[in-house]
Amino acid sequence: MGLGAIRRTALVTGAAGFVGSHLVDRLLAEGFEVVGLDNLMTGDLSNLENARRDPHFHFEIGDVREPLGVYAELIFNFACPASPIHYQHDPYATLTTSVLGAQRVVEMARGRPCTVIHASTSEVYGDPLVHPQPESYWGNVNPIGDRSCYDEGKRCAETLLHDAHRRWGLDARIIRIFNTYGPRMALDDGRVISNFAVQALRGAPLTIYGDGSQSRSFCYIDDLVEGIYRIATRAAFSGPINLGNPGEFTILELAKRVLSLTKSESQLVNRPAPSDDPRHRQPDITRARELLNFSPKISLTEGLQLTIADFRSRIVILREQQIANAKQGQSDNPAEVVARRTDDPSQELSLALTAMTAEAAACGHAHRTGDHMAAAQSFIRFVDKVTRLAPALEVAFGKGDPASNTMSQLVALIEQLCSAQQAQDTIRIADLLEYEMQPLLQGLCDIVAT
Repeated sequence: MGLGAIRRTALVTGAAGFVGSHLVDRLLAEGFEVVGLDNLMTGDLSNLENARRDPHFHFEIGDVREPLGVYAELIFNFACPASPIHYQHDPYATLTTSVLGAQRVVEMARGRPCTVIHASTSEVYGDPLVHPQPESYWGNVNPIGDRSCYDEGKRCAETLLHDAHRRWGLDARIIRIFNTYGPRMALDDGRVISNFAVQALRGAPLTIYGDGSQSRSFCYIDDLVEGIYRIATRAAFSGPINLGNPGEFTILELAKRVLSLTKSESQLVNRPAPSDDPRHRQPDITRARELLNFSPKISLTEGLQLTIADFRSRIVILREQQIANAKQGQSDNPAEVVARRTDDPSQELSLALTAMTAEAAACGHAHRTGDHMAAAQSFIRFVDKVTRLAPALEVAFGKGDPASNTMSQLVALIEQLCSAQQAQDTIRIADLLEYEMQPLLQGLCDIVAT
């Protein structure tokens, strides 16, 4: 697919992520035709609410580890879980996303007038013995530790891209991104700023891993995106480049600042530091200053105020949803409905199945009418909820029950839907949902009712 007849076309992998979505917004504002790719392993489609209103944005659910079918003049490779909780959840997927993703990008860009901007990380420096960290430092990384899937995956991706530059002249520009924060960070991603902000806003103790003397440097998202854009639009250069804010703070200093800005009375609690956790992390941005005239503008206090305001609004919305669900006797997880209310489990299960049937109808309609973003959101939500409904059905029915065969059909149908989604066959998805899934769920409703 080539879209840039008049506008330049940019492909952003990991487009639904925290950094990727902000980058998409910036590229659209600069007049690019933008294709966003994300497998939604950790991305959130709500991050693209602004972009989806722009006719020059095109979203695809896909995996960067698979062959890429988009022609673009600029490729921003930002696909990879970036928080410890996320990248340690599935280390194999994390490492292969970094390495195979870089390989796919090289295969697509090789031999074309194409610039690759690759998101590497300060984690390539490991627990550094040099402070601050310049690009010339090779790092101190444990190759078999809990963090290795991310650290070594990013290091290997850098090697692959540099070899492609040396061998084929690929215009590959590698950014080593240091700690970044701002609106759209996941509330539960385990990073220190999101942890502290959410805990303070909810009145929970702020968890400090270690004694709090370890230091970090925090760059607000707008400053980072500005640096990324400057890298993408300047003349070619070789070698990696650090992007981040060199201001250095201890974790204890950060915790106290968050408490002050949120006016929270939360206490501080200490927990053991995780393995291979770096003692210090601070970027040497001399090269970025010289090549890009890059200098972060937003102070930690200002950035925290903006970030906390975003977290506060999302927490309020989440709380309101939870209250509304509780009043209606509903749950985000249909399996929890049966477990929580045992007075009439068949009625609760019937309500959950009815809700799933309505969701299937909405999802099928979105695919049938070509509302791509709504279809993508609805599909992920529907498959996730139906998958989580299965345990409740297994609790409700024994092996010899008439529903057993229907349950087998449900599992097979989910597999067919996922296969059709991978093939981007929207008509097939609509047919499966409307003509097979809805009758199947209605049949389960009838069995429960009897």
